[in-house]
Amino acid sequence: MNADPPPPDDQLAQALASILAARKYRAMHPGLVRDIAAAELAKGRSLKEAVKAAKSQLHQSAAAYVRRNLDYDDALRQLHTTVTAAKRGPGNDPSADPSVRTLLRRLMAAHASTNERLPILDTLYPQLFQQFPPVRSVLDIACGLHPLSRPWMPLPNDVPYFSYDIYSDQIDFLNRFFGAMGYAGAAQQRNVLDAMSTPAADVAFLLKTLPCLEQIETGASERLLHQIDAPTLIVSFPNHTLARRKQGMAQHYTANFLSQIKKAGWQAGSLSYPSELIYIVQKN
Repeated sequence: MNADPPPPDDQLAQALASILAARKYRAMHPGLVRDIAAAELAKGRSLKEAVKAAKSQLHQSAAAYVRRNLDYDDALRQLHTTVTAAKRGPGNDPSADPSVRTLLRRLMAAHASTNERLPILDTLYPQLFQQFPPVRSVLDIACGLHPLSRPWMPLPNDVPYFSYDIYSDQIDFLNRFFGAMGYAGAAQQRNVLDAMSTPAADVAFLLKTLPCLEQIETGASERLLHQIDAPTLIVSFPNHTLARRKQGMAQHYTANFLSQIKKAGWQAGSLSYPSELIYIVQKN
């Protein structure tokens, strides 16, 4: 994030402790929370005002997308039970098992972005993956619960899938999900506004991510697009607000994005769905 004069350490420590004490924010990446609190204090706000403003920013950029808080321990128990039964079944493949997929759909409904994508799960990924050569590795940036869509992707189980997000409890659950399903890859708690060092991959997902980053730091999305070491980027923008108001959102967000793509000399095709506009960007 852009650096203003640092606030006094004691005020910043108090702000950080106050924000992380709230249930909504306690699992968030502390570095992100610290940066946002520091930016608000640097504006000359009082401690109380800075905490309130930082919480508002964190809510708008991340917490608002959580439709309901998952009990990850309970979700993991359900997952293990369902996957174990699927492995004993005739197909012996939990990825294709209807009961596993039903459970994963229910879990994905807890996050706004994946919930909106549920009606198109069966058609989205075949349409996406036919746009580029066979994929040998995947990145999922600011992933939310999107990795739970992995069974719908036409990928072998041994294709590494690396996902990043700010919530520690969610990341722990995703790692256990990968293990239960027998998928290669890992999830890691990261603040993508920091300099991103990620494994090289064939494809990187950035679904409904860039507008959230721009709310926090202007110019962050362009920097991230260049940092990601992947020849193909799958970038999407929402077609409506969380309150389902259509306000030309995709057009508003994509104008700047497409100018960045043109400046970089990259190519982009698009797919349009009711909930989001998806761009397939070829960087080479």
